[in-house]
Amino acid sequence: MVDFADAYLIRGDDPTLVGNALRSLTDDLLNGESREIGVEEVNEANHRADNGDYSLEALLTAAQTIPFLTDSRVVVGRDMGVFSKKDMIGPLLEYLENPLDTTRLVLVWEKGPQQQRLGQIPKPLIEMIEQCGQVIDTRVGRKTGVWIRDQIALSGVSLDKAATDALVENIGEDLANVQAVLKTLKSAFGEDNLVTREDVIPYLGSAGGVPPWELTDAIASGNATVALQKLKRLRQSGGRHEMQILATLHGHFSRILRLAGLGIGSAEEAAGVLGDKGSSFRAGKSLQEARKLGNSKSRKAISLLSDADLALRGKSALTGDVILEVLVARLAYLYLA
Repeated sequence: MVDFADAYLIRGDDPTLVGNALRSLTDDLLNGESREIGVEEVNEANHRADNGDYSLEALLTAAQTIPFLTDSRVVVGRDMGVFSKKDMIGPLLEYLENPLDTTRLVLVWEKGPQQQRLGQIPKPLIEMIEQCGQVIDTRVGRKTGVWIRDQIALSGVSLDKAATDALVENIGEDLANVQAVLKTLKSAFGEDNLVTREDVIPYLGSAGGVPPWELTDAIASGNATVALQKLKRLRQSGGRHEMQILATLHGHFSRILRLAGLGIGSAEEAAGVLGDKGSSFRAGKSLQEARKLGNSKSRKAISLLSDADLALRGKSALTGDVILEVLVARLAYLYLA
């Protein structure tokens, strides 16, 4: 008999990856049982009480219902982000102290349809799930390469280094495509054959978009060629509007200018100046760039951004793509001059 935990918590920042994890987990928990009679799903609409407030009553009622025609039930709590306040999860914590042994409770920390933003998971809930069950974290963050390599290892497909690098570079931030590509490669080449870069290329399609920080990192490296490649992927595959990209760059260099010339000695101190809460990682990167550029070049960067803003608003006859390309090349040059 398979030994399943009493409760699971799925978290992540990509709805597709969260959905894939939920589908895979529920398939495992059903252990061959029919989904129609083995799974009960509770969502944001069910979480609303008659007075309009959010309540855990529907979820807990489902969790405490004994199975019918099956040995166990999988109860899925969707849209759990509506319970981000610590005082809202008390009844759930009480249930997890003594869960029904025939229920496999799956909590999906995601934003409900009526929510504007996803709040943090209450710490007591994470601690409780870690004690009695399992937290499934699908967050990737900036470690996309590491995550993709892990997925390759789990898929059973053998890719050489060049093929792996090609897949990582091509996928960009379109992480939802990774599983589809790996399934196709497994079907085409099996698990016993080493797949090369030449084998992989025909299955990759057009390059996916990249996150904005790849553009700012490329600019900071002083490599205009790479920076322009990242810009192209943001515009074409990523579908980002020219003013979105300009706003991203303006926010990035405004942070640098705020730190330039202040003589700040640590990332923590920089985070205090910038108002960053939690991790000081981003503030540390801004501080490094402020030291590279200094006050004069930081001001020059803001001036270039202002000129580009006017050009995009009609002051120039050049296309938006050309204006951005010139801007990115000039910003990259600041790190070399």
